[in-house]
Amino acid sequence: MLNLAVYASAHGYGHASRSHEVARALVEMRPGTRVIFCSAAPPGFFTGETREGITYRSVSLDAGVRQRDSLSMDLPGTLDDLARLESQWEALAQAEAGFLRREGIGLVLADLPPLAFEAAARAGVPVCGLANFSWDWIYAGYAREYPAFRPHLRRIRRAYRHARILFRLPFAGRMDAFPRSEDVPLVARHSGLGREEARRRLGLPNGTPVALFSFGGFGLDLRRAGTAAGDLILITTDPSPDPGLPFLHLTDARLAALQLRYPDLVAAADAVVSKPGYGIVSECLANRTRLLYTPRGAFREYPVLVRQMKLRLPAREVSLEALAGGAWRDDFRRLCDLPFPPPPDTRGAEAVARRLLEFA
Repeated sequence: MLNLAVYASAHGYGHASRSHEVARALVEMRPGTRVIFCSAAPPGFFTGETREGITYRSVSLDAGVRQRDSLSMDLPGTLDDLARLESQWEALAQAEAGFLRREGIGLVLADLPPLAFEAAARAGVPVCGLANFSWDWIYAGYAREYPAFRPHLRRIRRAYRHARILFRLPFAGRMDAFPRSEDVPLVARHSGLGREEARRRLGLPNGTPVALFSFGGFGLDLRRAGTAAGDLILITTDPSPDPGLPFLHLTDARLAALQLRYPDLVAAADAVVSKPGYGIVSECLANRTRLLYTPRGAFREYPVLVRQMKLRLPAREVSLEALAGGAWRDDFRRLCDLPFPPPPDTRGAEAVARRLLEFA
């Protein structure tokens, strides 16, 4: 029996969604496989996603980038978080190494907390990475303005060098700290229902345009955005706050009662309204749903992601002012007229799972 630990970064939900897809593929490919999924994602994030063989452990081993809200960063605060992590590095690495030994873990997949690589090396357990960007690359982009990032880059790169291999996803930044890498297709969550069945469960009439607003746990003040609704159906979900009518807000409990997963909502929508991140872009691609996106500020991965996603997905930018002020309806209509390019390969979870089984 293979015992595997998967570590997902605490920053955003894209890391947790894609690495969990690999965990699901592993237990489906090899029954009896045991996966401990280590993440700080809230329990509601896994509504409808659980599988026999996967257990969950709440743990956070990296700092990510601190955010003031869904669209802006707090870099001084990020440096404070990194300094705190550095002060705990030795204790955390030893504790995680002990956990891996006690649980009899034979392989680690990390997306992409540096401490997971360090702990695996100390425990004598092979570790593989999964990512489209690495934290040293992200922080290096801010080091000119904030030189205090530089010492953290060296520690992160030393940890990444323990990787047996990095499975490099599309929309990738430079990741040269890893001694070996291999390109893999998009890892993405697919709807198991399809558009018509997802809409039926939601009670949405076919032919009525639907916009799914996806701004994560930070949320966005959407009260005035709703003034553009007209005949559109606007949907929000937990953990974003309920903006009130005309939005249809779906709680985690409501989704569970309807036996719906988040990718089912993506499939039901004509377009997702969001900031562009790997998770939501990959799910739009996997479920053939257009994307109306807001600028994301100075996040380093933003220009790489936007440049590459436009080659594969009907996408249109709308200013934050237009969205928040309710002046986005025309952009939505124009977006819905854009054709879809040929679909990319979105079965990367299976590809990565097969490679991990070879390592095991």
